[in-house]
Amino acid sequence: MRRPSWFVSVAVATLLSHAVLSGVRTLISYRVLALGGDGVDVGVITAVFAILPLVVALRIGRAVDRGLAVPALRLGLGLTVVAVLLAAMSSNLAILGVASATLGLAQMLHTVACQSMVALWSPPDRMDGRFGHLTLSVSAGQLLGFPIAGLVATLTTHGSGVVSTGPALFVMGAIAAAAVPLAFVFAPGDTKRVSQSDAVDGQQSTFRLLATPGMKPAMYSSLTVLTAMDLLMAYLPVLGQTMGLSVATVTALLTGRTVTSVISRAAMPILLRRIPRRWLLVSATLVSGVPMALIPFTSAVVPLMLAMLLMGFFWGVGQPLTMSWVTLIADSRNRAAALSVRLAGNRIGQVTVPIAAGALSGLIGVGAIFHASGLLLISSGLLTLTATVNMRPDSG
Repeated sequence: MRRPSWFVSVAVATLLSHAVLSGVRTLISYRVLALGGDGVDVGVITAVFAILPLVVALRIGRAVDRGLAVPALRLGLGLTVVAVLLAAMSSNLAILGVASATLGLAQMLHTVACQSMVALWSPPDRMDGRFGHLTLSVSAGQLLGFPIAGLVATLTTHGSGVVSTGPALFVMGAIAAAAVPLAFVFAPGDTKRVSQSDAVDGQQSTFRLLATPGMKPAMYSSLTVLTAMDLLMAYLPVLGQTMGLSVATVTALLTGRTVTSVISRAAMPILLRRIPRRWLLVSATLVSGVPMALIPFTSAVVPLMLAMLLMGFFWGVGQPLTMSWVTLIADSRNRAAALSVRLAGNRIGQVTVPIAAGALSGLIGVGAIFHASGLLLISSGLLTLTATVNMRPDSG
């Protein structure tokens, strides 16, 4: 019996794992509130998700550059199951924090492995397309994860004012378990392994990787989009409770954001043929920053949904383009490491921004989080505009 191709398996595993990730991270915010926490606690536990991955990101990338992508993928998918079940059974904020940290490590392992497989096992002319399809799987997973988690939470919550999260987390755990076999069935690409001593000869330091032209603006663009997505997932439930929005409404808003990300990623080949890459990269942050900053000014569902749809479309464009940009400007022996540095930059944002957001929430209200995130997105768009002035339309 012919085994499935590595890319099909990776794409499906990505879809399932990101369905779990998106659903669980929203449920964790509600669980923090159910356990007696507040906006500050939501910020801390959201930041904890990123701390452990930040410490080990480059080590994971170095290991993957030496041919260990498949073991990293398997470990990441397995740890996802452990993290979700731990969150489902958590009885206090400390255990929930451990679950969040474990989920962050699992997601880092899985993400570095999958992105590096595309970078290392794809011919250059197929890289943009495969990164687009990989991020399309991410968006499709989010499209499934939000409504499944929200539906189960809504059906199992009964008028106490506290959202029930346990049953929904167990459902997410079952979906996570379904992804694990996919890491064992595919026919891999290049599986040549390099010893640690041999790999040292071609390694570039973190500072040298960061000095690569285009690396820092690409990282900042990716960081601002990812942290905005995280803050939206973590704090829209908190803002929604202050505005009187139901769990179902918040779920619908987050799902709407994901729908347009799916659309933009599916349309990526058409967009790249018609619009210069530079303007797609700039618009990913510049255009999305304005609606993000305006979210707290209304509780009306229609304008909120329009904001979600607009942000989702442009966020969907940015991430795959920064992945291929980083991959193509990096030295061929350091591509996984470069992707890991990009992800580490994302994690720095995921640590510092939620903590700052939690402090803002405690001091001047949750709405300030959305204003600040919107300003970061706009600043990123302006930086990308100046950094890509000489970018060729077809350049990475």
